[in-house]
Amino acid sequence: MAEYDLSQIKVLVAEDYAPMRKLLGQILFELNVGDFQMVASGKEAIDYLADYPADLLLVDNIMDPIGGTDLTRMVRAGKTPADRHIPIIMVSGETSKDLIIGARDAGVNEFLAKPISTRMVYQRFMSIIENPRAFVGTEDFYGPDRRRRQMRFPGLERRRAAYTYQAAATGSGGGG
Repeated sequence: MAEYDLSQIKVLVAEDYAPMRKLLGQILFELNVGDFQMVASGKEAIDYLADYPADLLLVDNIMDPIGGTDLTRMVRAGKTPADRHIPIIMVSGETSKDLIIGARDAGVNEFLAKPISTRMVYQRFMSIIENPRAFVGTEDFYGPDRRRRQMRFPGLERRRAAYTYQAAATGSGGGG
């Protein structure tokens, strides 16, 4: 595992449980993160981001009045002061399949199940640094590409019918 200097990054932690905030602060200090701030809710995170240009968000899922999944959706929709492309790591004690899929579909980059360790947080940071995923925008999703790996189509031909490319269909064929 490569070692990175994290002393120049700014992290905003949104976690409602004070002992967990303290633990995350200790982990970020241990990782030599240059600057990190703590808030107790998604609403406070939105307010704080107006004056704090974070490079990464660590968010708990279950918080009132705005939880991590809703906060992520708002960031990805451009409804907060944060950059829509900011990496978001969700930290949650609940790890049901539905919750993880919901977090992914909201646009989190990484998911971290509690209990956590310094090594686990560092691995999520490394995943974001070493394997950045392009952002995808559709009618109902904006966020990092949900595919973690390229999969080859096992058949010989994916298309069942010939496709006429738009440029070829409308081109005049002139000019030479």
